[in-house]
Amino acid sequence: MPHVDLASAPTRGRRSWLACAGVIAVALLVRLAWIQFVHPIPATDFAWYQSQAVHLLRGEGYLVDGHPTAYFPIGYPLFLAGVYAIAGVHWLSGVLANVLLNALTAGLVCRIGERLHGLGTGICGGLALALYVPHAAWSSVLCSEMLFTFLFTLTALLWVSRPGARWGWPLAALSGAVTGLACITRPVALLLPGALWLYLLCARAGWRRATLWTVTAAVAMSLVIAPVTVRNWVRLHAFIPVSTNGGVNLWQGNNPHANGAYFWPLDPRDNPFLNYVHDEVNENRAAQHMAVQYIEQHPGRTLQLALVKWRNLFRGVDNAFFWSVGHAQPPVSERFRRTAYAAGLWEYRAMLLLALLGVIRQAVWIRRTGDRRPLALWWMFAYYVGLFFFFPAWDRMRVPIDPWLSLWSGVALTAGLRRLRT
Repeated sequence: MPHVDLASAPTRGRRSWLACAGVIAVALLVRLAWIQFVHPIPATDFAWYQSQAVHLLRGEGYLVDGHPTAYFPIGYPLFLAGVYAIAGVHWLSGVLANVLLNALTAGLVCRIGERLHGLGTGICGGLALALYVPHAAWSSVLCSEMLFTFLFTLTALLWVSRPGARWGWPLAALSGAVTGLACITRPVALLLPGALWLYLLCARAGWRRATLWTVTAAVAMSLVIAPVTVRNWVRLHAFIPVSTNGGVNLWQGNNPHANGAYFWPLDPRDNPFLNYVHDEVNENRAAQHMAVQYIEQHPGRTLQLALVKWRNLFRGVDNAFFWSVGHAQPPVSERFRRTAYAAGLWEYRAMLLLALLGVIRQAVWIRRTGDRRPLALWWMFAYYVGLFFFFPAWDRMRVPIDPWLSLWSGVALTAGLRRLRT
């Protein structure tokens, strides 16, 4: 009978949690240091989130110009209202909440890496995100990305917590509920159960169990979303699962003048949806119809735009510094601006290269061990990137999958360090 060291299990558990806590602490220090110097004034979407959070806190409802709205998802303004209720209505309250969420996300990366490939990979992957300057910059902005990225990464941790064949309905329900919270923050996760089903099939759960657990996750997700859907039905008299901006966003990426990135011309001849806020339900339907019609009639152009969108998605880090450093009051020095941008761009390029090596290393590991849990990360990543075949993209849209890049970087770094030791 093989010897089993029962005493070592608690020790390994303590080491794992201590490593995770250390990664979170490093991430917190980096982000707190950043907000010591950079104080961005909320603008556009971010100012809107702040004002809506205040309205919700005061019990005034979710309104635009006195009318009920669902154009932007309610999740982040509702979260921000909760933060303001606890810590007071101040820019710093919301930013500190984002700092904490992003630091916890680095901790989640550490846990995922440790679950899949060992503590060394978890630490390397977690630190890659903890020290990543563009995420420190984003954490100083009142943006929904920090909340969505945390929930999306938490979903990934749940997916890899057990081999696919051993999931069970409790885990499926929990992952679906977390996905539901992500959906009311950003509805891009609405079709994620489809990726879960494909992963479970690849993980050899079998058709019956894969379907049962996927349906369980989808039902749990729907139950979490349901209060928002009911509110939209009552206030806007239409079936709107989360928000009304999906059709308009789809049109931005698929029209005769689309450029693959943000597209919102102020000339009514080029943009028939300038007044969407006054009739957002019908405008959203019209925009979706026009976008689908354009896709059907111009398949070649759609493919060409898709390649441009994917290039935009992985292009650089401009958005992070534009919305943080670029909107800082008081303004930061030009030297600080250039140094921070150069460091962030260098980090991103290094992380992208290491992530590519890490994916290759992970593929070899899957083939050698037969453990298919890493495929959960692959399917989630493919699902998210695949959305931008149709929707417009810029580097802000990449924020939710940066934890994937950092984790795969950790895989490559750990492999490299092992080679150096041998």
